[in-house]
Amino acid sequence: MMKHPVPSGGSAFDAFARHYREMHDANIRLSGAGSAYFARLKIQILACYESDQAQQVLDLGCGDGLCAAYMHEQFPSWQITGVDVSAESLAVARERKLPGIQFLHYDGERLPFASQQFDVIFLAGVLHHVQQSQHLPLVREIRRVSRKQGRIYIFEHNPFNPLTRYFVHTCAFDKGVRLLKPAYVRHLLDAAGWEAQTCRYYIFWPRYSVFRPLLGLESWLAHVPLGGQYMVQAQAR
Repeated sequence: MMKHPVPSGGSAFDAFARHYREMHDANIRLSGAGSAYFARLKIQILACYESDQAQQVLDLGCGDGLCAAYMHEQFPSWQITGVDVSAESLAVARERKLPGIQFLHYDGERLPFASQQFDVIFLAGVLHHVQQSQHLPLVREIRRVSRKQGRIYIFEHNPFNPLTRYFVHTCAFDKGVRLLKPAYVRHLLDAAGWEAQTCRYYIFWPRYSVFRPLLGLESWLAHVPLGGQYMVQAQAR
């Protein structure tokens, strides 16, 4: 096993890289939508807080590059860099041939960038794969590469949602993970030099057509801690 903050190591994700989306689709089929839908949804939420102006953006734990692809569609002026511990996932991401986006290998400890380089840092479903003892060092390292007034967006599974807990329990690449409470993530950010500003919950109903009329209500429920996932946004102090 390689020495990484990720419990299963980057090599474990290498084994899933070529079939990650198909496996995820099968795992979450009861949700009424596929993996790509939820990847795009994260970028749509990001667009509620950020605009398409020229910025340096880090997608940390970029995996196969799907979120970066949707990010590029939504924010064509952004300069996006993706990093991951999984070399095979990065190979899949590079095969997308996304213009102007670079995908770099990351050793799981020190980010290969100068200090104060990024305006926006995005983590989607990453932190719960990191050993708890490494949470604070990781978030401090992210703070190092963030510019003053830079923003971080952390998307995580909500442990208070029973369907989310079921999906995680039955997911091959989530074995042994511990879901993180939003209060813990906010405390972690505060300890690392960030000021948490927003905690937003989303995915309150399955995406079947019968629930479609209710989807418009989700923005009104953003502060109700029952959604399937949540996003914590913070600004560098």
